[in-house]
Amino acid sequence: MRVLMVNADLLHETVQHIRNQPDTWCQLDYRRGPAGCFAYHAALLAGAELASPEPSVSQADCRAYWPNHDDRLVFNEAARKLGFTERDSINISEFARRALGIDSHAADELFEATNTLADLERFVQALTVDSASRRRQ
Repeated sequence: MRVLMVNADLLHETVQHIRNQPDTWCQLDYRRGPAGCFAYHAALLAGAELASPEPSVSQADCRAYWPNHDDRLVFNEAARKLGFTERDSINISEFARRALGIDSHAADELFEATNTLADLERFVQALTVDSASRRRQ
C-alpha cells in the first residue's frame, strides 16, 4: 500500500491562487473555458498542461462558441513525476489528486462542485493539520 504525503504547500498555494484570481474559479466544473475548480487550479500550478488549451470551442458548421470543458491533460514531465505513463489517459481530477498527495475520498470532498471558498479553506486546513499530526507521530 502506498502511503500518501499530503502536499500542504500546493494545497495552500491553490487556495491563495483562487483568492487572488476569483474570476478564474468555477467550482461547478473541472474546467469551464479559462476557469475551473480547485482541482483545475491545483493541477495547473503543479505543471499540468491542457490537451485542448483553447478557452472556447465551436462546431465547424456553427458560428456559436462554448466554453471548453475538455479536462484531458497531456503527458509531460510533471505527469511523469506523478507516476503517469504515456499510455495513460490523464484528466484534471486524477492529476490534481496525485499532485496534492490526497486519497480519493479526500479528493471527492475537496473537488465537490458545491464547495464554497470557505469550505475549501476548511478542507485545506483539516488536510494539512491532519498531515502534520501524522508526521509527528
